[in-house]
Amino acid sequence: MARAWALCRTGGRWRGALVAAALGVLGTLVAPVARAEALSGTLTVVGSDTLSTLVLRWSDAFRALHPGVSIQLQTPGSASAPIALLEGAADIGAMSRPMSADEAAQFRQRFGYAPTGIVVAHDAIVVFVHPDNPLTAITKRQLDAIYSDTLRCGAAAPVTRWDALGGAGNAAGATRILATGRNSASGTSEFFREQALCGGEYRADVVVWPGHGATVAAVAGNRQAIGYAGIGYLNGLVKPLAYAPGDDAPAVAPVMANVMNGDYPLSRPLHLYVNRPPGRAPAPLPQAFLAYVLSDEAQTEVAEDGFLPLTREEREAQTQLIRATMPRP
Repeated sequence: MARAWALCRTGGRWRGALVAAALGVLGTLVAPVARAEALSGTLTVVGSDTLSTLVLRWSDAFRALHPGVSIQLQTPGSASAPIALLEGAADIGAMSRPMSADEAAQFRQRFGYAPTGIVVAHDAIVVFVHPDNPLTAITKRQLDAIYSDTLRCGAAAPVTRWDALGGAGNAAGATRILATGRNSASGTSEFFREQALCGGEYRADVVVWPGHGATVAAVAGNRQAIGYAGIGYLNGLVKPLAYAPGDDAPAVAPVMANVMNGDYPLSRPLHLYVNRPPGRAPAPLPQAFLAYVLSDEAQTEVAEDGFLPLTREEREAQTQLIRATMPRP
């Protein structure tokens, strides 16, 4: 666990390790994206806060290749993406969770076909505390007791004070735990609810924030706080905890090696969705942007932004899903 915290406390080395891992995942030297025919117009991307910085990086690089393109990015949360696609207010919907069955059904009812989605990167959700907190690991049952009052993971009672965490020994002593997290529009909130709370409901006293950065800042400024956020948003101002999916299971540190080999349980894919009628390609701008996102250059930017890039096999599979949308070589 000390190694995980050390990586986060030294942001440059953390990013460097991610980039090195990305080069290993890509399995080749990164080749620049070939400049295609000139494109112009406005591309609108709506959805996930988790993906906001990554989509912004991709947008900057894409506009460098296509100076005539303007990209509008709105990131109120993953729940906004299906609505924006449904209403024609977005060309691309960004989501840190899969589109739900209800969301897909509404889309299908409107258009007569399902939305097309691709996986563009992998993320991990990390639970963290203030650096002065001596806690180094936490279990699913403990998290459920802290964040939920439905207790579906098996806890006997809610946990509201630090000294109730089974002899963890806490600088906060008997003080109350301040549980923080994401708002209900967030795909991260839904993912955490399903995976860490066994599908239970959040307690009413959980303090919610509209973005990962705000959650990290809240915990950094309060010794009694605990929070969760995407791995790419961590910094040296908070202390990540190893996570155990069961009371008897080993706690796994949230380091990139464990995310890459599948050992870290709280990892997830990140998605981009488009409205593509069957057998037809979308408009040229979404088509070209999706092609860029699956390129070597864009996937290296995934690592530079603190996420895990797709393997070549994954990229080939995603290309097959949108084969009709991809430009010919």
